[in-house]
Amino acid sequence: MLGRTIKSLVKGGVRDIRQKFSKDNKDDEFPTPFGLRIGAAVDIDTLPLRMHAADLHLKLPEETMMIVAQGYIDLGDGTHSHRYYNSDDAMIQVLTVGGVEEQHVEELTLFVPHQSFYPDSDGAWAQWTSEGGKLGASIFRLDDGTEYSRVWFDTAEGYAKPVIFTESVYEDPDSDECSDITHTVMLYGRNLEQGKKNEYLLVSVESYEGERSVELMVGVDLETANLKVI
Repeated sequence: MLGRTIKSLVKGGVRDIRQKFSKDNKDDEFPTPFGLRIGAAVDIDTLPLRMHAADLHLKLPEETMMIVAQGYIDLGDGTHSHRYYNSDDAMIQVLTVGGVEEQHVEELTLFVPHQSFYPDSDGAWAQWTSEGGKLGASIFRLDDGTEYSRVWFDTAEGYAKPVIFTESVYEDPDSDECSDITHTVMLYGRNLEQGKKNEYLLVSVESYEGERSVELMVGVDLETANLKVI
């Protein structure tokens, strides 16, 4: 799904961000799922995750997340990725298709930062981004040896080309200004023991204003019943 061409966030010119992300504007073209928005407090029932904490690489955030930034990705064909960040860069990601009401939500995922890399030479970058490099390999290994299998293009043998999209990130609900971040991404995952949460690993080369880094985020699926937006 994320392999589709990414379209611009702002279609036909700049819109008022206060209308775009308003919880109360029913006529808005880009309303937000679950009322998530900058300034919201989000209570997450982490008990189901804490029951499996010993098996997860996920470092659980505080049970209440304060949303300080909001990302938006238009994937085309009515599919959108909405991202809501706290000050530690943990994010709630909501994938919607054909609308933003609960019945349109395809995925609800919590991601938290795991590790960052700053390659300092062309050769070091090539280990990540060249064809056959780490980003796109069928298996990704963490430093401790934990293995994650590729989720996207999982039926392809060997290397698969990463997905590229642009995320527009807003930090001020009273401003039209945003940061456009280019992501070159592959999603991995691993199956834990039966009855336990699956764990994702999102590996992304993030590019912004000429600077690049490799960001690893660990994630798990959330249930809508365990999410309360205030």
